[in-house]
Amino acid sequence: MVFIVHIIRTATKSSISPVRATMQKPVHDKEFLDFLCCEVTESDENALLFNLSDMEKPFVSYNENMWEFFEPELQKRLDEMERDDSFSAKVRSALTELLPGGAGTIDDVAAKLGISKRTLQRKLTEEDTSFQKQLNGTREILAKHYIRNTDMTSDDIAFLLGYQELNSFLRAFSVWTGMSISEYRRTH
Repeated sequence: MVFIVHIIRTATKSSISPVRATMQKPVHDKEFLDFLCCEVTESDENALLFNLSDMEKPFVSYNENMWEFFEPELQKRLDEMERDDSFSAKVRSALTELLPGGAGTIDDVAAKLGISKRTLQRKLTEEDTSFQKQLNGTREILAKHYIRNTDMTSDDIAFLLGYQELNSFLRAFSVWTGMSISEYRRTH
């Protein structure tokens, strides 16, 4: 719930709060309630109810044309990942959804999957991998897709992949492919 409210607030640059929150096991922690700015009641389902006017506020980075372009490919990749029932695939699927929204930390993924950070790390270790390997692999796949199929700038791609600095993305891309973005575009 915190994750959803945080994304909505960040994406709209508004202090949107739910009108009502329901949980199967209500949390009455003061910080949690202060963050939501509403009471939490017990119910058969975990749910947040927002004012329609708040839900109609556009995301500050919203671009209809960009979404129409990316949505089919992202959905296809999500479908492919869901067919692979490994835990690593679930992590990659969550990252594919989270990264374009500016979230991609291990805590973000654990919250998305409804598990603790430690459980996430343990399950990945059981599959002989790590969160960083899954993050880098997901970023590489998405970066190559964006470069092959769009005319997006390196800055835009770096932003969508959750890089704080363009140079970090450029270095990572060079490590993944052994070439610069412009070279990769020319050859692919």
